[in-house]
Amino acid sequence: MNPEKPEEIRLRELIVDLIDGDSSVVDLDELHDLMDSVPDSVQKVVNHLMLDSLLSEELGYEPMKGVVDMVVDPLGSPTADTQFSAVGKFVMFAKNRPRRLLQASGWVAAAASIAVMVFLLSGQANQSANASPTRIVEAAIRIHSEPVERVYVVAVERSTSNENDMKLPMDVKVSTQGDRFWVEMRSVRRWSWGRDSRGAIWMTLGPRRAVVVEPEEIGIPLRYIGDLYTLNLETLLRNFLWNYRLTRTEGPADTDVIIAVPGRYRTERPLKKATIEVDRESKAIRRLVLNRTYPDGTSTVSTFTLVDSHLADESLYRPQGHLEEPYRVISRETDAVKRRELIVNWFGPQAERWINVAETNSNEN
Repeated sequence: MNPEKPEEIRLRELIVDLIDGDSSVVDLDELHDLMDSVPDSVQKVVNHLMLDSLLSEELGYEPMKGVVDMVVDPLGSPTADTQFSAVGKFVMFAKNRPRRLLQASGWVAAAASIAVMVFLLSGQANQSANASPTRIVEAAIRIHSEPVERVYVVAVERSTSNENDMKLPMDVKVSTQGDRFWVEMRSVRRWSWGRDSRGAIWMTLGPRRAVVVEPEEIGIPLRYIGDLYTLNLETLLRNFLWNYRLTRTEGPADTDVIIAVPGRYRTERPLKKATIEVDRESKAIRRLVLNRTYPDGTSTVSTFTLVDSHLADESLYRPQGHLEEPYRVISRETDAVKRRELIVNWFGPQAERWINVAETNSNEN
Protein backbone atom coordinates (compact mmCIF):
# COMPACT_ATOMS: atom_id res chain seq x y z
CA MET A 1 0.00 0.00 0.00
CA ASN A 2 1.40 3.38 -0.99
CA PRO A 3 1.66 5.90 1.88
CA GLU A 4 -0.69 8.87 1.76
CA LYS A 5 0.72 12.07 0.38
CA PRO A 6 0.53 15.23 2.52
CA GLU A 7 -2.14 16.73 0.27
CA GLU A 8 -4.27 13.59 0.60
CA ILE A 9 -4.01 13.71 4.39
CA ARG A 10 -4.97 17.39 4.35
CA LEU A 11 -7.93 16.66 2.06
CA ARG A 12 -9.23 14.07 4.53
CA GLU A 13 -8.86 16.53 7.42
CA LEU A 14 -10.79 19.20 5.56
CA ILE A 15 -13.59 16.76 4.69
CA VAL A 16 -13.91 15.82 8.38
CA ASP A 17 -14.05 19.51 9.34
CA LEU A 18 -16.75 20.06 6.73
CA ILE A 19 -18.85 17.23 8.14
CA ASP A 20 -18.30 18.38 11.73
CA GLY A 21 -19.31 21.93 10.90
CA ASP A 22 -15.88 23.33 11.74
CA SER A 23 -14.97 24.61 8.26
CA SER A 24 -14.09 28.26 7.83
CA VAL A 25 -14.34 30.12 4.54
CA VAL A 26 -10.56 29.70 4.18
CA ASP A 27 -10.95 25.94 4.75
CA LEU A 28 -13.58 25.75 1.99
CA ASP A 29 -11.24 27.61 -0.38
CA GLU A 30 -8.43 25.17 0.45
CA LEU A 31 -10.77 22.20 -0.01
CA HIS A 32 -11.74 23.49 -3.42
CA ASP A 33 -8.09 23.90 -4.42
CA LEU A 34 -7.19 20.36 -3.28
CA MET A 35 -10.10 18.94 -5.21
CA ASP A 36 -8.51 20.43 -8.33
CA SER A 37 -5.18 18.69 -7.68
CA VAL A 38 -5.73 15.45 -5.73
CA PRO A 39 -6.80 12.43 -7.84
CA ASP A 40 -10.27 11.02 -7.06
CA SER A 41 -10.89 13.84 -4.57
CA VAL A 42 -14.41 14.43 -5.90
CA GLN A 43 -15.40 10.85 -5.21
CA LYS A 44 -13.82 10.98 -1.74
CA VAL A 45 -15.87 14.03 -0.76
CA VAL A 46 -19.07 12.45 -2.04
CA ASN A 47 -18.37 9.16 -0.26
CA HIS A 48 -17.65 10.86 3.08
CA LEU A 49 -20.78 13.02 2.97
CA MET A 50 -23.03 10.15 1.91
CA LEU A 51 -21.61 7.76 4.51
CA ASP A 52 -21.86 10.28 7.33
CA SER A 53 -25.47 11.05 6.47
CA LEU A 54 -26.42 7.36 6.36
CA LEU A 55 -24.67 6.64 9.68
CA SER A 56 -26.42 9.58 11.33
CA GLU A 57 -29.74 7.67 10.94
CA GLU A 58 -31.30 10.95 9.89
CA LEU A 59 -31.41 10.17 6.18
CA GLY A 60 -31.51 7.05 4.03
CA TYR A 61 -30.07 6.60 0.60
CA GLU A 62 -33.20 7.67 -1.31
CA PRO A 63 -33.84 10.79 0.80
CA MET A 64 -30.17 11.70 0.37
CA LYS A 65 -30.53 11.33 -3.39
CA GLY A 66 -33.51 13.63 -3.17
CA VAL A 67 -31.42 16.25 -1.36
CA VAL A 68 -28.85 16.14 -4.14
CA ASP A 69 -31.63 16.54 -6.70
CA MET A 70 -32.91 19.59 -4.84
CA VAL A 71 -29.67 21.52 -5.31
CA VAL A 72 -28.87 20.69 -8.92
CA ASP A 73 -30.71 21.41 -12.10
CA PRO A 74 -31.87 18.60 -14.45
CA LEU A 75 -28.51 18.71 -16.26
CA GLY A 76 -26.60 18.16 -13.04
CA SER A 77 -25.27 21.71 -12.75
CA PRO A 78 -26.12 23.84 -9.72
CA THR A 79 -27.90 27.10 -10.40
CA ALA A 80 -26.35 30.30 -9.10
CA ASP A 81 -29.33 31.08 -6.83
CA THR A 82 -29.28 27.61 -5.29
CA GLN A 83 -25.50 27.71 -4.80
CA PHE A 84 -25.38 30.98 -2.91
CA SER A 85 -28.54 30.27 -0.92
CA ALA A 86 -27.20 26.90 0.21
CA VAL A 87 -23.77 28.31 1.04
CA GLY A 88 -25.43 30.98 3.16
CA LYS A 89 -27.44 28.37 5.07
CA PHE A 90 -24.31 26.30 5.63
CA VAL A 91 -22.29 29.21 7.00
CA MET A 92 -25.08 30.32 9.35
CA PHE A 93 -25.63 26.77 10.58
CA ALA A 94 -21.91 26.15 11.14
CA LYS A 95 -21.69 29.27 13.28
CA ASN A 96 -24.63 28.25 15.44
CA ARG A 97 -24.07 24.47 15.63
CA PRO A 98 -20.36 23.59 15.86
CA ARG A 99 -20.94 19.86 16.55
CA ARG A 100 -21.79 17.05 14.10
CA LEU A 101 -23.32 18.97 11.25
CA LEU A 102 -25.46 16.26 9.73
CA GLN A 103 -26.44 14.41 12.90
CA ALA A 104 -27.57 17.53 14.71
CA SER A 105 -29.87 19.04 12.13
CA GLY A 106 -31.15 16.45 9.67
CA TRP A 107 -32.65 17.68 6.42
CA VAL A 108 -31.70 21.35 6.48
CA ALA A 109 -28.05 20.81 7.37
CA ALA A 110 -27.74 17.90 4.95
CA ALA A 111 -29.18 20.01 2.16
CA ALA A 112 -26.77 22.82 2.99
CA SER A 113 -23.82 20.41 3.12
CA ILE A 114 -24.65 18.82 -0.21
CA ALA A 115 -25.17 22.27 -1.71
CA VAL A 116 -21.71 23.30 -0.55
CA MET A 117 -20.32 20.08 -1.97
CA VAL A 118 -21.99 20.66 -5.34
CA PHE A 119 -20.85 24.27 -5.26
CA LEU A 120 -17.25 23.09 -4.75
CA LEU A 121 -17.46 20.36 -7.35
CA SER A 122 -18.91 22.65 -9.96
CA GLY A 123 -15.86 24.89 -9.90
CA GLN A 124 -18.14 27.90 -9.91
CA ALA A 125 -16.45 29.36 -6.84
CA ASN A 126 -13.25 29.56 -8.82
CA GLN A 127 -14.98 31.06 -11.86
CA SER A 128 -17.29 33.48 -10.12
CA ALA A 129 -17.10 37.12 -11.05
CA ASN A 130 -17.14 37.77 -7.29
CA ALA A 131 -13.92 35.86 -6.56
CA SER A 132 -11.47 37.68 -4.30
CA PRO A 133 -8.23 39.16 -5.73
CA THR A 134 -6.24 36.67 -3.66
CA ARG A 135 -8.15 33.70 -5.08
CA ILE A 136 -7.68 34.98 -8.62
CA VAL A 137 -3.90 35.35 -8.18
CA GLU A 138 -3.66 31.93 -6.50
CA ALA A 139 -5.51 30.37 -9.45
CA ALA A 140 -3.09 32.06 -11.87
CA ILE A 141 -0.13 30.61 -9.94
CA ARG A 142 -1.57 27.10 -10.27
CA ILE A 143 -2.28 27.46 -13.98
CA HIS A 144 1.17 28.86 -14.77
CA SER A 145 2.84 25.97 -12.93
CA GLU A 146 1.50 23.55 -15.54
CA PRO A 147 3.85 22.26 -18.30
CA VAL A 148 2.63 24.87 -20.78
CA GLU A 149 4.90 27.57 -22.16
CA ARG A 150 3.30 30.98 -22.59
CA VAL A 151 4.89 33.62 -24.80
CA TYR A 152 4.60 37.33 -24.04
CA VAL A 153 5.53 40.30 -26.19
CA VAL A 154 7.25 42.94 -24.06
CA ALA A 155 7.12 46.72 -24.42
CA VAL A 156 9.12 49.03 -22.14
CA GLU A 157 8.66 52.77 -21.66
CA ARG A 158 11.25 54.84 -19.77
CA SER A 159 11.02 58.30 -18.26
CA THR A 160 14.64 59.12 -19.16
CA SER A 161 17.55 57.56 -21.00
CA ASN A 162 18.93 56.34 -17.63
CA GLU A 163 22.59 56.31 -16.64
CA ASN A 164 23.44 53.14 -18.49
CA ASP A 165 22.64 54.83 -21.83
CA MET A 166 21.37 51.49 -23.05
CA LYS A 167 19.28 51.49 -26.19
CA LEU A 168 16.71 48.81 -25.49
CA PRO A 169 15.57 46.48 -28.28
CA MET A 170 12.10 47.03 -29.67
CA ASP A 171 11.30 43.40 -30.51
CA VAL A 172 11.30 41.29 -27.35
CA LYS A 173 9.50 38.05 -26.47
CA VAL A 174 9.58 36.29 -23.13
CA SER A 175 8.70 32.60 -22.92
CA THR A 176 7.79 31.44 -19.44
CA GLN A 177 6.75 28.30 -17.63
CA GLY A 178 6.14 28.54 -13.91
CA ASP A 179 9.20 30.19 -12.40
CA ARG A 180 11.41 29.77 -15.46
CA PHE A 181 11.82 31.95 -18.52
CA TRP A 182 13.97 32.75 -21.51
CA VAL A 183 14.04 35.88 -23.63
CA GLU A 184 14.50 36.46 -27.36
CA MET A 185 15.62 39.94 -28.40
CA ARG A 186 15.94 41.42 -31.87
CA SER A 187 17.65 44.72 -32.57
CA VAL A 188 20.88 45.06 -34.52
CA ARG A 189 21.59 41.53 -33.31
CA ARG A 190 19.28 38.65 -32.52
CA TRP A 191 20.10 36.93 -29.25
CA SER A 192 18.56 34.88 -26.49
CA TRP A 193 19.23 34.96 -22.78
CA GLY A 194 17.90 33.74 -19.46
CA ARG A 195 18.72 33.18 -15.79
CA ASP A 196 19.61 29.88 -14.17
CA SER A 197 18.52 28.74 -10.71
CA ARG A 198 21.59 30.45 -9.14
CA GLY A 199 20.77 33.84 -10.63
CA ALA A 200 23.53 33.72 -13.26
CA ILE A 201 22.65 35.22 -16.66
CA TRP A 202 23.48 33.33 -19.83
CA MET A 203 23.39 34.92 -23.28
CA THR A 204 23.99 33.62 -26.78
CA LEU A 205 26.62 35.21 -29.03
CA GLY A 206 25.68 33.86 -32.42
CA PRO A 207 24.70 30.28 -33.22
CA ARG A 208 27.65 28.48 -31.57
CA ARG A 209 28.67 30.43 -28.48
CA ALA A 210 27.10 31.48 -25.21
CA VAL A 211 28.54 33.36 -22.23
CA VAL A 212 27.55 32.94 -18.59
CA VAL A 213 27.80 35.91 -16.19
CA GLU A 214 27.79 34.93 -12.53
CA PRO A 215 25.44 36.76 -10.09
CA GLU A 216 28.26 38.66 -8.39
CA GLU A 217 29.67 39.71 -11.80
CA ILE A 218 26.50 41.25 -13.23
CA GLY A 219 27.04 44.94 -13.98
CA ILE A 220 24.39 47.64 -13.54
CA PRO A 221 23.32 47.83 -17.22
CA LEU A 222 22.89 44.06 -17.47
CA ARG A 223 21.07 43.96 -14.13
CA TYR A 224 18.80 46.71 -15.44
CA ILE A 225 17.96 44.64 -18.52
CA GLY A 226 17.25 41.67 -16.26
CA ASP A 227 14.89 43.72 -14.09
CA LEU A 228 12.91 44.89 -17.10
CA TYR A 229 12.49 41.59 -18.89
CA THR A 230 12.73 38.87 -16.24
CA LEU A 231 9.43 37.01 -15.80
CA ASN A 232 9.67 34.50 -12.95
CA LEU A 233 5.90 34.40 -12.74
CA GLU A 234 5.52 32.14 -9.72
CA THR A 235 7.92 34.18 -7.59
CA LEU A 236 6.42 37.45 -8.82
CA LEU A 237 2.82 36.44 -8.12
CA ARG A 238 3.66 35.03 -4.69
CA ASN A 239 5.44 38.28 -3.90
CA PHE A 240 2.20 40.09 -4.71
CA LEU A 241 0.28 37.78 -2.36
CA TRP A 242 2.69 38.22 0.54
CA ASN A 243 3.94 41.79 0.27
CA TYR A 244 1.40 43.79 -1.75
CA ARG A 245 -2.17 44.99 -1.27
CA LEU A 246 -4.47 43.50 -3.91
CA THR A 247 -7.63 45.18 -5.12
CA ARG A 248 -9.97 44.41 -7.95
CA THR A 249 -10.98 46.94 -10.57
CA GLU A 250 -13.28 47.12 -13.58
CA GLY A 251 -12.24 45.30 -16.73
CA PRO A 252 -13.65 43.46 -19.75
CA ALA A 253 -16.42 40.94 -19.06
CA ASP A 254 -14.11 37.96 -19.62
CA THR A 255 -11.16 39.35 -17.64
CA ASP A 256 -10.35 39.81 -13.96
CA VAL A 257 -8.18 42.88 -13.36
CA ILE A 258 -6.14 43.04 -10.16
CA ILE A 259 -4.09 46.03 -8.96
CA ALA A 260 -1.12 45.31 -6.67
CA VAL A 261 0.64 48.04 -4.68
CA PRO A 262 3.31 47.60 -1.98
CA GLY A 263 2.24 47.18 1.62
CA ARG A 264 3.03 49.83 4.19
CA TYR A 265 6.48 48.45 4.96
CA ARG A 266 7.42 47.62 1.35
CA THR A 267 7.35 51.07 -0.22
CA GLU A 268 11.14 51.10 -0.75
CA ARG A 269 10.85 48.50 -3.51
CA PRO A 270 11.28 49.72 -7.11
CA LEU A 271 8.12 47.87 -8.18
CA LYS A 272 5.47 50.42 -7.18
CA LYS A 273 2.43 49.04 -8.98
CA ALA A 274 1.36 46.02 -11.01
CA THR A 275 -1.76 45.57 -13.10
CA ILE A 276 -2.60 41.89 -13.58
CA GLU A 277 -5.18 40.95 -16.20
CA VAL A 278 -6.32 37.33 -15.83
CA ASP A 279 -8.46 35.45 -18.32
CA ARG A 280 -11.58 34.45 -16.39
CA GLU A 281 -11.93 31.09 -18.14
CA SER A 282 -8.35 29.83 -18.47
CA LYS A 283 -6.96 31.67 -15.37
CA ALA A 284 -3.84 32.56 -17.40
CA ILE A 285 -2.37 36.05 -17.29
CA ARG A 286 -3.31 37.87 -20.48
CA ARG A 287 -1.48 41.08 -19.71
CA LEU A 288 0.87 42.24 -16.97
CA VAL A 289 1.97 45.85 -16.48
CA LEU A 290 4.83 46.57 -14.03
CA ASN A 291 5.53 50.16 -12.93
CA ARG A 292 8.95 50.73 -11.35
CA THR A 293 10.51 53.84 -9.84
CA TYR A 294 14.21 53.80 -8.97
CA PRO A 295 16.09 55.75 -6.25
CA ASP A 296 17.53 58.13 -8.86
CA GLY A 297 14.01 59.20 -9.83
CA THR A 298 13.83 57.37 -13.16
CA SER A 299 10.86 55.16 -13.88
CA THR A 300 9.89 52.38 -16.27
CA VAL A 301 6.71 50.66 -17.37
CA SER A 302 7.07 47.07 -18.63
CA THR A 303 4.04 45.57 -20.38
CA PHE A 304 3.84 41.81 -21.04
CA THR A 305 1.08 40.77 -23.48
CA LEU A 306 0.23 37.11 -24.07
CA VAL A 307 0.51 36.10 -27.74
CA ASP A 308 0.93 32.31 -27.74
CA SER A 309 0.87 29.16 -25.62
CA HIS A 310 2.14 25.65 -26.37
CA LEU A 311 3.94 22.70 -24.81
CA ALA A 312 7.30 23.76 -23.47
CA ASP A 313 10.60 22.80 -25.11
CA GLU A 314 12.71 22.13 -22.02
CA SER A 315 15.99 22.58 -23.90
CA LEU A 316 15.29 26.27 -24.52
CA TYR A 317 15.58 27.11 -20.82
CA ARG A 318 19.33 26.46 -21.11
CA PRO A 319 21.82 28.13 -23.45
CA GLN A 320 22.58 24.81 -25.16
CA GLY A 321 19.04 24.71 -26.57
CA HIS A 322 19.74 27.83 -28.65
CA LEU A 323 23.07 26.71 -30.11
CA GLU A 324 24.18 24.57 -33.03
CA GLU A 325 26.81 21.85 -32.84
CA PRO A 326 29.68 22.26 -32.30
CA TYR A 327 29.09 24.91 -29.66
CA ARG A 328 30.81 26.31 -26.58
CA VAL A 329 29.27 27.68 -23.37
CA ILE A 330 31.85 30.03 -21.84
CA SER A 331 31.43 30.23 -18.07
CA ARG A 332 33.50 31.31 -15.08
CA GLU A 333 36.30 28.91 -16.02
CA THR A 334 37.17 31.64 -18.52
CA ASP A 335 38.09 34.84 -16.69
CA ALA A 336 35.76 37.83 -16.71
CA VAL A 337 38.08 39.96 -18.87
CA LYS A 338 37.94 37.51 -21.78
CA ARG A 339 34.20 37.05 -21.39
CA ARG A 340 33.77 40.82 -21.44
CA GLU A 341 35.79 41.04 -24.65
CA LEU A 342 33.54 38.47 -26.29
CA ILE A 343 30.41 40.34 -25.22
CA VAL A 344 31.74 43.71 -26.41
CA ASN A 345 32.79 42.22 -29.76
CA TRP A 346 29.23 40.98 -30.25
CA PHE A 347 27.13 43.82 -28.81
CA GLY A 348 29.45 46.80 -29.13
CA PRO A 349 31.01 49.26 -26.62
CA GLN A 350 27.71 49.76 -24.77
CA ALA A 351 28.14 46.24 -23.30
CA GLU A 352 31.51 46.97 -21.68
CA ARG A 353 29.94 47.45 -18.24
CA TRP A 354 27.76 44.35 -18.40
CA ILE A 355 30.36 42.42 -16.37
CA ASN A 356 32.07 43.73 -13.26
CA VAL A 357 35.73 42.83 -13.58
CA ALA A 358 37.93 42.71 -10.48
CA GLU A 359 41.56 43.72 -10.92
CA THR A 360 42.76 40.33 -9.65
CA ASN A 361 40.54 38.57 -12.17
CA SER A 362 42.59 39.60 -15.18
CA ASN A 363 45.13 37.29 -16.82
CA GLU A 364 48.52 39.00 -17.07
CA ASN A 365 50.17 36.28 -19.13
